[in-house]
Amino acid sequence: MSTEPRTAVVNVLVTTQLEIDEPTWCTGHRDDRAQFRTDITHNGPEIAAAVDTRRGPTEFLTAWISQTPYGPNGDPLPVLAIEAGGDTLNLDPDEVRAFTNLVRAHCDVIDQLAGELERVRESEGR
Repeated sequence: MSTEPRTAVVNVLVTTQLEIDEPTWCTGHRDDRAQFRTDITHNGPEIAAAVDTRRGPTEFLTAWISQTPYGPNGDPLPVLAIEAGGDTLNLDPDEVRAFTNLVRAHCDVIDQLAGELERVRESEGR
């Protein structure tokens, strides 16, 4: 058995402040704490559609400009973040246009369903 002092390497999370450039469109950060530089995200103002229902207004399709300048994807350019179906999509301009075209087409189908709903309700005398 050795009488020499033993050593061990222990990983420690060191907390320090990091000064970063912030784009003019950034409205702040959802969380001012980032464990790693790659966690830093800039967010612009959120824009949401809202529909008034009997239960009150419901927001949907929330969108905002977002940038993760040190992110792991290697693309420091801003994207449009869109919350849809419980997920957040991060889309470039071409993907945004494809998304909005799809939503427009889907809205046309929903309009057609409204007409079908009217016919169903009329046939039931309501």
